[in-house]
Amino acid sequence: MSLFPVTYSLLSKQAVGLHIQHNYKIGSVVKIQYFLRGMNDTYEVESDVDKYIFRIYRADRRSRPDIEFELELLRFLSANGIGVSEPIPGKDGAYLSGFNVMEGTRYGVLFQYAEGHELPIHAAAESYRFGESIGRMHKAADHFESQFAREQLDMEFLIDRPLSIIRSYMEHRLTDVNYLSEMATELKKRISELKVQGLDWGVSHGDLHGNTNAAWTEDGKLTHYDFDLCGYGWRAYDIAEFRLAREIHSRHDPEEVERLWKAFLRGYCSVRSLSENDLAAVPVFVAIRQLWLFGLCFRDSEFVGIADFDEGFIDSKMQYFKSLEYV
Repeated sequence: MSLFPVTYSLLSKQAVGLHIQHNYKIGSVVKIQYFLRGMNDTYEVESDVDKYIFRIYRADRRSRPDIEFELELLRFLSANGIGVSEPIPGKDGAYLSGFNVMEGTRYGVLFQYAEGHELPIHAAAESYRFGESIGRMHKAADHFESQFAREQLDMEFLIDRPLSIIRSYMEHRLTDVNYLSEMATELKKRISELKVQGLDWGVSHGDLHGNTNAAWTEDGKLTHYDFDLCGYGWRAYDIAEFRLAREIHSRHDPEEVERLWKAFLRGYCSVRSLSENDLAAVPVFVAIRQLWLFGLCFRDSEFVGIADFDEGFIDSKMQYFKSLEYV
């Protein structure tokens, strides 16, 4: 009897725990919890030695070269003094474990546990420190080279593909689809004009919102993690996500948005310069990031369900896009 095709499978945490026990030198596994289902599956692992994170990548999202690039970047950044959650090799020296499941091969990686806690940024000092750390990360990544191919965070990735996904879910709202298409054309035009004058391009984290993906300790140590969206892209796009997160979380206080944004830029520019052209591109990339996230929500509805992405959700997104002044 043939098995019915699946899009997404969830691995047993008990089996994952046994795999980690047998394949890594981390002592005895005493506890494993399924921590988060996001763009990948994340398990929290505790041994009699330390705590760890085990991530299992989705087969439809990440190939082996994609993941190898990410891990190579993390090791490079750590070797250059950047605080990141490093991957941990298995007993055989390999960083990746392959799990053959119904939808294909899913790869798992064990990571160091980032000590500290997530800190929603509301103070200028925190914003400055975060900006400084990103400046150092970008400065170090300027010298990174990889033998593995990785998808670029270009216009096809950020605009064309998300827009195609959005169209397929909004066929009943053609007026809104046409609006988004015209907006996307304008956004691409704006970036093309800025590219002529020069935009900083290099390895980027891809998800620097500053709410999660970074752990802070009491003594000020900052550790970055979740590089799943990393790749070669515009640095203005990378920092635009921090700006967008401030706009979302402080939308009722524009002065706070500017205060935190300026503190972030002071921190960043204390270690690495940004051109006026890059800064001019940030508002455009804020809009592009929202378009990309809109498409991501619809795409991931395939495995989280469409219930939360109803007409009210679409209405709120359209209201946002129509309120933009710099498009």
